[in-house]
Amino acid sequence: MSAKRIITVLGATGAQGGSVVRAIAADPTSGFTVRAVTRDRAKAEDLLAAGIEVVEADLDDEASLRRALDGAHGAFVVTNWWEPPAAGSAWTSRTEREQGQAANAARAAAATGLRHVIWSTLADTRSYLPDAPRQEAGYTVPHADGKAEANAFFLDAEVPTTFVTAPMYYESLFTFNAPRRTQDGTLVLAMPIGSARVVSGTVDDVGRIAYAIFNRGDALVGRTVPIASDLCSGEDFAAGVADALGEPVHYVPVDPAALAHSGMPDAGELANMFQYFVNAEKDLTQIDFNWLRDLNPGLQPFTTWASANRHRFRALDL
Repeated sequence: MSAKRIITVLGATGAQGGSVVRAIAADPTSGFTVRAVTRDRAKAEDLLAAGIEVVEADLDDEASLRRALDGAHGAFVVTNWWEPPAAGSAWTSRTEREQGQAANAARAAAATGLRHVIWSTLADTRSYLPDAPRQEAGYTVPHADGKAEANAFFLDAEVPTTFVTAPMYYESLFTFNAPRRTQDGTLVLAMPIGSARVVSGTVDDVGRIAYAIFNRGDALVGRTVPIASDLCSGEDFAAGVADALGEPVHYVPVDPAALAHSGMPDAGELANMFQYFVNAEKDLTQIDFNWLRDLNPGLQPFTTWASANRHRFRALDL
């Protein structure tokens, strides 16, 4: 029996990277094995306990990435714009840091001869937001626009790459998009997406589709794959949450401009992101779900996922 090919997963203890690790590890017939990368091995105890190879590397350190990628067949590369640069860092902004990390990963992938890289990118929002207030480094949605520009690093390095874009996570309904109860006891779900349908999905489907892409190999090199589990409006989200909680939930559309002035961290960035979802709805929702289901037959529509996660909704302090 031939040895299994190694897929190095960067950000293995994070949401996206962790989903890829789980997807590969869950298939005992897989021709791949996982090498999980983290900056701090102590934070990967669950992976170690599961018998997964864990190595330390830092996206800010190209030499460490080369060591982590050495001998691998492929890699899943994801960066975290939301994490601020370390104190004393030479990076002047989070966007500059993220692009520097992507460049490091692309060079390391080229130097180690990887056969297939999946780069978790996002679309450039600027053409859809011509009048939006500029944010960090002059971008409209820095965590998206900067990633889109970073695609060029993988192309220029001639790394065989599949580009994937992640959806708005269902799981955000447990955090910043969570329902809340008003003073009169009504449950409301307030979201700044108007009546638009948003490309949505569970983070677990990101991992399963990424795993399928590695299995398809060369056929998907050069392709951009928009990962999605469903297309959901605010009303759709409210209906699914209501079913999970067993009581009515009322959708309340919020003006993105109000979010921009809310005082919450990165409010302008988030307001522009939601406005982008609205402005670009027609283009963003052109998704071939039959093809995605071919990659991942277990794709989870929101109603299915919400029902399966009703215990998590009921655990919210509402």
